[in-house]
Amino acid sequence: MRKLILPVILVSASFGLAAEIELHGAVNADYASYFDEDFDPTNAANQDIDLAATAHLDENVSVTVMANTHSTYSDSNSTDASETRRHYFAHSTAMGDGGRYTEFNFDGVQFRWDVSHDVGFIFGDLTYSAGAFNYFYWRDPSRYAVILREENIRGIGAEFGTEKFGHGKVYFGASENTIHTAALYGTYSLPLLNHVDEHLVLTPSIDWMFGDEIGRGYTYALGTEVDYSKSIENFNWGVYAVWGLHPYKGKGVHSFLLEPSMNYAFFNLSATYFIALTDEDYAAADQIFTEDQMLFAVEPSFNLHKKLTLGVNYEYHDPDTQIHKDDYHFGGLSFYVYPTMKTELVFWAGYNFSDNIDTDFAMGISAQAEF
Repeated sequence: MRKLILPVILVSASFGLAAEIELHGAVNADYASYFDEDFDPTNAANQDIDLAATAHLDENVSVTVMANTHSTYSDSNSTDASETRRHYFAHSTAMGDGGRYTEFNFDGVQFRWDVSHDVGFIFGDLTYSAGAFNYFYWRDPSRYAVILREENIRGIGAEFGTEKFGHGKVYFGASENTIHTAALYGTYSLPLLNHVDEHLVLTPSIDWMFGDEIGRGYTYALGTEVDYSKSIENFNWGVYAVWGLHPYKGKGVHSFLLEPSMNYAFFNLSATYFIALTDEDYAAADQIFTEDQMLFAVEPSFNLHKKLTLGVNYEYHDPDTQIHKDDYHFGGLSFYVYPTMKTELVFWAGYNFSDNIDTDFAMGISAQAEF
């Protein structure tokens, strides 16, 4: 409680003098039922809600207070997760479990000064990650990433750049991992092509931990993201590619992601291919920032209406390429509903085509909104 007193006093004073206050947030909630071979269901649900209130003291200075609440779940298969999955087992809180109803927690404070249109300085709680997925069930960078999972520090940062020459960030501060750790993070998005119908952005990133007890198994992580898109009348296509590198017990772990996509009229096609090259002497799960060492997913979809899309899914998962009979296949349908801007509902159902998985049929719904 003591550590909250000073931030609360400073924030309360800032909000009292604020000329304008904005409220931002993201709400994610879902539910799923997993049926075994006897068609006995296991129900699960969760939510993840982030809120941020920003007080603009003038046109260049602002202060932001953040809060978060999310369901908690833990079992022998999952250490600490809050999400539903279409396959294998539920990463979510069981229905009837009190872990779904949690309190809001203080999630950070930021003081920002934009000294110009091109440069801004930040002090407070900073969050960063690199190499996020577009694959629907790995979109959360706190659990899944090619280069670096989400890290949290309290310190200082600078954000700079222009639309023409790109944008960069540099953060430095005390890490949440341990009390003996400092972290340095830098990234820069460089637009190599920036035309109306064609874009190419190159984004290298690096994260480095300093200290004897850094609280994680790797001292640094680095990598590069490449994002290309092209439009030719009604035909649109693009490729998102990522390479990441971090050490594990003295050897480098290389991760690769390729996510092509296209759209023509009412037809869409997207795919994900991910693979990590690990040290074969150790388990893959300890070396990567994902649940699978190799993943392939493809989804053709059809726009039935401007607010309704039907997708057909196929996924192949291999948690460890050195272990046989732990891989599995999944096929299913997804209905995407877009009631309004920044709001999405997904109704899904599917079947696992693998004998080594307890769950055969699964179905559920997820909803997300930003404001």
